[in-house]
Amino acid sequence: MNISSGKSRAVCSGVVLSLLAALFLMSGAARAAEAGGDYTLTRQYGSVFFRVLQQQFLTLVGRFDSYSGSLHLEPENLAASTLTATVDMGSLNMTDTDVSETLVSSSVWFNTSLYPQAIFTSTSAVETAENEVDFIGELDFLGMKKPWTLHVRFLGGSDGELGGSTVGIAGKGVINRLDFGMDQYRNMAGDEVEIEVNVKFNRN
Repeated sequence: MNISSGKSRAVCSGVVLSLLAALFLMSGAARAAEAGGDYTLTRQYGSVFFRVLQQQFLTLVGRFDSYSGSLHLEPENLAASTLTATVDMGSLNMTDTDVSETLVSSSVWFNTSLYPQAIFTSTSAVETAENEVDFIGELDFLGMKKPWTLHVRFLGGSDGELGGSTVGIAGKGVINRLDFGMDQYRNMAGDEVEIEVNVKFNRN
């Protein structure tokens, strides 16, 4: 038996294993480095709804078809994440087009000729549960800026974990319309309006 030859093979095997281990660690570090970051909202498959009680016996539902947003995601520290979102109020879609046209055009309601968009910008975030965050910030609506909170549940990403190339979220919030000057027809529509957001973001 050639002892020196056996030692050489052992040394070579050790070198190969060390290289493979190094490559594995480097790959893991690269994945960790690219996790999270900046994302842009995509409207594909998404939805933005509002719900309000009408005359105490019917929930009136509307859907907005044009919206945009950006997300900075920190998977290891969700409280360091930020969110901005814009909804084009004129994109309201409802079963009864007369109702949607009234809401969009009337100075009593959305008055889109003067205020075409509603914009939410987060200023802080509080982690409330695993993969859940309250984004606290400012809602710019009908020419007024008011504090507002959107509760968001992160649904994971296309890479199988939060912080992948795509991240889905489900968001809920409540707007009191009286805070924004919509104080008429209280006998016909409730004061509190529920907002529901189901969208996904693609990493930039």
